[in-house]
Amino acid sequence: MTVLMLLFWLLVGGTLQVLVPAWRHMGQPMFPFLLGVVLYTALNKKPRYFMAAAILAGILEDSLSLAPLGSSACAFLAAGSLAILLRVDFYTDKVRTTMCFGALCAATTTGTMALLLRSKQLILFSGNDIAWRMAGSTMLGAVLIPVWFWGMRSSERLLGTWEDRD
Repeated sequence: MTVLMLLFWLLVGGTLQVLVPAWRHMGQPMFPFLLGVVLYTALNKKPRYFMAAAILAGILEDSLSLAPLGSSACAFLAAGSLAILLRVDFYTDKVRTTMCFGALCAATTTGTMALLLRSKQLILFSGNDIAWRMAGSTMLGAVLIPVWFWGMRSSERLLGTWEDRD
């Protein structure tokens, strides 16, 4: 049942990723819907689910954009791994902590993607442009990820599919 819930949220996140336009301010970062699914899985589910969610979300995001296939998966794995490393020190069900995880991991994902695409010479962003875009995605992650976590957790509890990560 956990797999079906994750697939559902990946489809919802991918749909919203396409429908919601990029934020016009601060470098035009995309709203981190798929990142939210990956982070939720990294912080609340078993590690095998995290790996699958990160790879599927990365393939989905790259399929919906012009990025080379696998770039977003690498960025999601980097951000999710960072969240897994830090989750033992924080309460992941607190809004403040979720905001911090969302902000940090959104910036990590954006920076990783920018560095990957810049190293392949697919984008021509300067260091300042990348930093500005990372700042914008930090703000979006801090605002969106707690709301996204609340929706995912509420739906799991409502349907009785909540499962501990251990």
